[in-house]
Amino acid sequence: MKGFLRSCGMQYRDWFDQYGTTYRYKAALGAGDIICTADAGIINHVLTKNVYDYEKSPMIRPVAERLVGHGLVWAEGNDHKLQRNLLNPAFSIENVRNMAPTVQECNERFITALENHLLTQPEATGVVDVQEWTAKLTLDIIGRVGFGHDFQLGQSPEALRILEGWKNQATMGFDKSAMLGMALLRLFPALSSAPVAALKAQEEIRETIKSIARGIVQEARENLAEDGGWGEKVKGATDIISLLLRSSVTDNGLTEDELLDNIVTFVVAGHETSSGTVNYTLYELAKQPELQTQLRRELAEFRTEHGGREPTFEEYMSGNKLPLLDAITKEALRMYPAAPQTERIATKDDILPLRNPITTTDGKTLTELRIKKGQSIFFPVLGMNRINSRWTNDADVFRPSRWFPENAHELPDKSQLASAGWNGSLVFSAGVRLCIGYRLALYEFKIILASMIRRFVFHDEGIKLEFKQVGSLQPRVVGRESEGVQVPIRMSFVQEEDEF
Repeated sequence: MKGFLRSCGMQYRDWFDQYGTTYRYKAALGAGDIICTADAGIINHVLTKNVYDYEKSPMIRPVAERLVGHGLVWAEGNDHKLQRNLLNPAFSIENVRNMAPTVQECNERFITALENHLLTQPEATGVVDVQEWTAKLTLDIIGRVGFGHDFQLGQSPEALRILEGWKNQATMGFDKSAMLGMALLRLFPALSSAPVAALKAQEEIRETIKSIARGIVQEARENLAEDGGWGEKVKGATDIISLLLRSSVTDNGLTEDELLDNIVTFVVAGHETSSGTVNYTLYELAKQPELQTQLRRELAEFRTEHGGREPTFEEYMSGNKLPLLDAITKEALRMYPAAPQTERIATKDDILPLRNPITTTDGKTLTELRIKKGQSIFFPVLGMNRINSRWTNDADVFRPSRWFPENAHELPDKSQLASAGWNGSLVFSAGVRLCIGYRLALYEFKIILASMIRRFVFHDEGIKLEFKQVGSLQPRVVGRESEGVQVPIRMSFVQEEDEF
């Protein structure tokens, strides 16, 4: 039990380093055994080739239901196929490119507000909880690009309820009783509806967003109905709200509750995960001022070489136009995946192929594992991204240069990676469950980080963060646990000497 009180993923990583890429351990409270793996053979078999033969575990699915209802994240089997096929067009590369101007507009409003805040501090420098600020921005972005709703940079009444509710439930998730509760869910799934404060806090977030969603849907229907025939108008549309509305008027389409739950899904997943990755990157960059300067220089040189203009969507998404920014993105997602672990349950007996054979205690070599229906298979994404033997024995070091082409020999062998995951990893899951909005998430991350680095300098305050999965990867400061989730970083304005 003590090992699992450590920062998220570290116990699993240590066991990978000690026992290899697949091992079995006993679940708490006698709830059976769990296969924990970073083996590419099992990953591709379970999460890509036979994805609908493996369902989310009773520790994951109830959490998804409480937070976002019966939307895309919760759905399984045919329900998932229907919802995924319906929503895929909304996140095509063309559609995400069309979102770029709105993302830029939201980002500039955010930067201006942050500048004004910093100007109110003595000598225009101060400690800022970047967790609080970036969450306002990413909530703004998903509201605007997804549903045409303005959360007023986190200042609207509904935005304040969402942000405060999320912070409260994340803070509660660090309590030891929350870990015990998750262990009990494995034995008694019905406990997911128990009147527990942390569980009720998650439900309150869902209901708050769902009430907003009802208003968004009603307004969209009224706007479309002004000239009559609104059902016809959404037939060719590819934005999220139009796709959801279109499905609601077709046979075997989404129910009204599923429509609303998918809005909740995109508001929660679309704002919280993106902001977290930015926060943890700033935390790392604050400890490496020279790396900040290098990134600032790369961004300045790009503008100089392109007549003072900002990068386009394609240039941000390209891996070679801003190579350091791209490398920082990959390193940040490696070290701090928003979804740091996931688990699946076999719905039938099966055989798991092993890329890395296992030697048993009696000396036998196994190239496959026979499993029974109901077997739990656990994928500790953060832990597998920190396996020292794969990452030149410095897996806990934030070192973006490992991603430069000339250092390709320092990266794990491709045969050990998830073939259908982004960048060979599970940071966005894989296969048909690959995060539907991953392109938007990557673009958001890059433009937000670039804008913040150009305007501000981030200073190391000597804090240490620890992490837990509470819906997504959540941080708190060691020694200041009572203050709840936060990422406090001292900020100041970029001066001329900071640029080069």
